[in-house]
Amino acid sequence: MESATPSRALKSDVVLALRGQRSDRPAIDPFLAGGLRSWLEDDLSKCAESLSPETPFVLTPRSTTSQALVAVPTMLALARGALVSVLAAQRIALGEVRHPMDDALSALEADPYQHDVVEAIHALDQDAFAQLAAEVSAHDDVLRRHLSLVPTTWFPRSNVKLTAPLAGGRLLLTARVNVVLGTPSQSVASVCFLDLTTSLLDDQVLRRLGVLSLIETLRSGAPPLRVASLSTATGDVAMLEVTDDVLAEAVTDVVTAAHQRGEQS
Repeated sequence: MESATPSRALKSDVVLALRGQRSDRPAIDPFLAGGLRSWLEDDLSKCAESLSPETPFVLTPRSTTSQALVAVPTMLALARGALVSVLAAQRIALGEVRHPMDDALSALEADPYQHDVVEAIHALDQDAFAQLAAEVSAHDDVLRRHLSLVPTTWFPRSNVKLTAPLAGGRLLLTARVNVVLGTPSQSVASVCFLDLTTSLLDDQVLRRLGVLSLIETLRSGAPPLRVASLSTATGDVAMLEVTDDVLAEAVTDVVTAAHQRGEQS
C-alpha cells in the first residue's frame, strides 16, 4: 500500500493529522461503492450458497487479515481495552482527564453493556487493581500526547459499530471504531477513523485499516478520507490514505478470508 504512513512516523496530534487540510480532500466517485459491492457479490456467490441469513458468517478486519484463529482476549485485557477506550472518548470530548482509572471506571459503571467487565475489575485484589490502574494511567499518557479536544463541528463519535451485509445478509462485514470524525459527504471524502489498541502494532495493521475502510465504503456509499491505528502501549501510529488501490486490496482480503473460512467449516 503506497499510501501508508509508516508506524513511528507520526508523533504529533493524530486527530489533526487525520483531518488534514479541507482543500486536500479527494472527490468521491459515485460509482465506487456499487462497483466494489458487485465485485464482492460475484466472487462470494459460491461461498455464500452454503450460508444462511439466520446464521450469517461474520468477518471483522482482524479475522479477515489473520491466517490463524483470533485468540480470545483475557478478561483483564478486555478491561484494560475498555478503560482506555473510555479515556480516548473523554479526551476527544473534554480535552483532559484528571484521574484516569477513576474516571474510566465510573464511565464503565454507567454503561449497562459493560457489566461483566466492571464486575471483573471490582473482583481484583488490591495489588492487581493497583497494577491495572498504573497500566491505564500509562496508556492514558499516550492518549494525552496524541489526542486533542475535537470541535463539535467535526461531529466526533466514539465506539461506533459498522456493519456491511453481503450476499443477502449471509455474510456480514463488521467492525467497531473507537473514534469517528466527520460525516459522509456526497462530494468529497470527509470521514476519518481512529482505531485504538493496547497492544503493539503488527505487520497486518495497514491491511486491517484497509478492510475497515472497505466496510465504511460499502455501508455509507463513500470511502473514508483517512484511517489510523494508535498503539497506546508504545505511541506508534499507522495511518492510511484511502485510495482505490487500498479498497481493491481489501476486497481481495475479504474474498480470500471468506473462502478459507468456508473450507475450514
